[in-house]
Amino acid sequence: MVETAVILAAGTGSRLKPLTDHAPKCLTEINGIPILVNALENLTKVGIRHCTIVGGYFSEKIKTAIGSSFRSIGVNYLLNEHYSSTNDMYSLWIARHLLPKGVLLLEGDIFFRHETIGRVFSTMGSKSCYIAGKYNGKMNEILISVDHGKRVRSIEVLRGKSGPVALNNYMSTGMLIIQREFGSFFSLWLTEFVGRNNVNVLFDDVLGAHTEDADLYVCEVAQEEWVEVDTIEDVREAEKVFA
Repeated sequence: MVETAVILAAGTGSRLKPLTDHAPKCLTEINGIPILVNALENLTKVGIRHCTIVGGYFSEKIKTAIGSSFRSIGVNYLLNEHYSSTNDMYSLWIARHLLPKGVLLLEGDIFFRHETIGRVFSTMGSKSCYIAGKYNGKMNEILISVDHGKRVRSIEVLRGKSGPVALNNYMSTGMLIIQREFGSFFSLWLTEFVGRNNVNVLFDDVLGAHTEDADLYVCEVAQEEWVEVDTIEDVREAEKVFA
């Protein structure tokens, strides 16, 4: 069973200004609850015992807010010193030593329900998977296409565009379950990208380059089970969804 989580929270959250002028995006509040606190609360309910947070922008404020533990979870920190010139792939590469242990991987701007993670764990067993919703035509999403068994066949980062709405197309929630064997491969793939100095990309770009090399699946969840908080409009949406 996966007992370790990795939360990527290094970015500047520029699209969320002015809320991120003096604090990291992960501490943005939804109905009075910081995104990161909601995540950690939910992780305690699904058996996570260890969490590593990769910070960058205002990282010390994250440490001050959370400390070395959160309820039953021990919390560690890693620093992406190059957060302003890299993307989440590089932050994950910094935490690559954890991937072969098996991890629940979270982007630090996702507000979600704990029932979602618990259901995915019980449904997927030992499979590595994207937790994903049906693709709805939005721009700038992570478009995931699967076969009839929901094995991932392609991953495209929709930069500045939208993709086709189809029965086999999903979009990432920003949450993945990475089992041990897949994590070992993933760690190597990240290192290959960094070795080529290809660091200002998403970890989804890395996975998209290796869809034929290891089995990765989709576990479908409903649209109202998560909100990715990138903008002020997203904050308002999340406050309605989680009212």
